[in-house]
Amino acid sequence: MSAKAIAANWELPLYRLDFATVQGSYVGQSERQLRDALATAERVSPCILWIDEIEKGLAGAGSSNDGGVSTRMVGQFLFWLQECRKAVFVVATANDVSQLPSELLRRGRFDELFFVDLPTEEEREDILGLYFQRYLQVDIHTNETFARQLVELTEGFTGADLESAVRELAYRKVADPDHDLTRSLALYGGYAFVEVYTDCCRGVFPDGKVAVIPD
Repeated sequence: MSAKAIAANWELPLYRLDFATVQGSYVGQSERQLRDALATAERVSPCILWIDEIEKGLAGAGSSNDGGVSTRMVGQFLFWLQECRKAVFVVATANDVSQLPSELLRRGRFDELFFVDLPTEEEREDILGLYFQRYLQVDIHTNETFARQLVELTEGFTGADLESAVRELAYRKVADPDHDLTRSLALYGGYAFVEVYTDCCRGVFPDGKVAVIPD
């Protein structure tokens, strides 16, 4: 999400590098494919190069389990970061930075390191408003009580969780065009309000009581 926001703000194309697709099964194939991918990013510059969950591709550096492939890929990637002279802005995300090799986190590799926490109540309201407008053409702020209940229900949700929940509601709306989303977002066992997903679903009864819906 951060990479997309940067690309939109800078008005530059966004390209995603997936280390899982770079890794090959033959000797030298992974390194060659990584080199080709980075060369492609240079050719299409200026651009944003987004590496999602970078630790999954580089966490094995120093281990002998993969024959040293991860170590060589880390070295190749670090060399490119230092020597690239094209306008390629690299944004990498990681769920667990402790799995990354220490040399990747030293100053001069990535200019800045940011911790992105879960969205606050205000941010969740903005995100929900955006996705409700995009997927359902519904302005949640026309009913402040409705918006407040949405925000409270989605505590602990990431931006992706929020999008997934609203998209699920959009599917229900397509299946049932007469479904009144502003009054009952989930016709689910007597619940009068939203069903949203992470590891479970939660529903709100008409009297305001909240219940966890078992999988």
